[in-house]
Amino acid sequence: MDILKHAFPLPPKLPAGDSPLPADLIPNLLTLLARTSAALVGYYHDAESVTVDRKADRSPVTTADRSAHAALAQGLATLTPDVPFLSEESSTEEIRERRDWRICWMVDPLDGTREFLGRTGEFTINVALIVDHVPILGFIAQPLEHQCYLGIPGSGLWRCTGDDFELLTELNPGLTSGKNVRMSASQRHSPQRVAALIELLSGSGLPVERVNAGSALKFFALVDGRADIYPRSSPCYEWDVAAGDALVRAAGGQVLTAEGLPMAYNHRDTLLVHYFVAAAPSGLLWVPLLEGAHKLFKESRDAHASNVVEGLGNG
Repeated sequence: MDILKHAFPLPPKLPAGDSPLPADLIPNLLTLLARTSAALVGYYHDAESVTVDRKADRSPVTTADRSAHAALAQGLATLTPDVPFLSEESSTEEIRERRDWRICWMVDPLDGTREFLGRTGEFTINVALIVDHVPILGFIAQPLEHQCYLGIPGSGLWRCTGDDFELLTELNPGLTSGKNVRMSASQRHSPQRVAALIELLSGSGLPVERVNAGSALKFFALVDGRADIYPRSSPCYEWDVAAGDALVRAAGGQVLTAEGLPMAYNHRDTLLVHYFVAAAPSGLLWVPLLEGAHKLFKESRDAHASNVVEGLGNG
């Protein structure tokens, strides 16, 4: 597959009446992501410079999270001044205002903070452009591997490398092999929950294989052909999902709710996501196979609910 230098796709078009995105958005945003990645790698290799605090829901937040948030907020405001910015590190007031936004950037400046602190290297930067509740553009950067995946649903999917992520390799994932079911999961996921999901997926009549990946790297496994399905059975937030959803849609796959509907963003009172199923292109009907897992998901949601601050998820 050829690597094309400076052969950047055009950004997606916004609905009529909205200011168009700048023609050079893609290369400029890739440069921003490359530089933010380099800064995170600097923090990763200088652990003494990283302070750790706890949010109200007891999840960790670090100097690196806040630095990446500030860099991306400033960079995106420069590139697209008319598009508001929603991040995991946004203030409660900013998060409450977002319900009035038809268009917004949805960002997780450091997805996998626990992996970052645990020295596994499996952390990412997630950036998605949401228009009318749908992700139309998505980037996931993997700082330690110095690569970024770019997805534009309906246009294509690329792996980006180079100093400024300027070397683009187009990916053309096909249908899964149909010989087995490869399920993407994290090492930190509950062994009992993973075993229950594997048992349900075995109802397809195919052997089920576990593919380990942390943070949003589970979406990489789906779009580059290493995994077939990623069922998320523990609560997360929309900024954890949106960029990966754009990649999966660009690959011809889908990200579904427990009801079997496509995920939608910034349209509910809460940004909390209790459950989703991300799947590569396949002839299998995943949601019916996982239907028995609803009790499992409810138990996980109820256990999480006591730790969730209503102000974080509510608009």
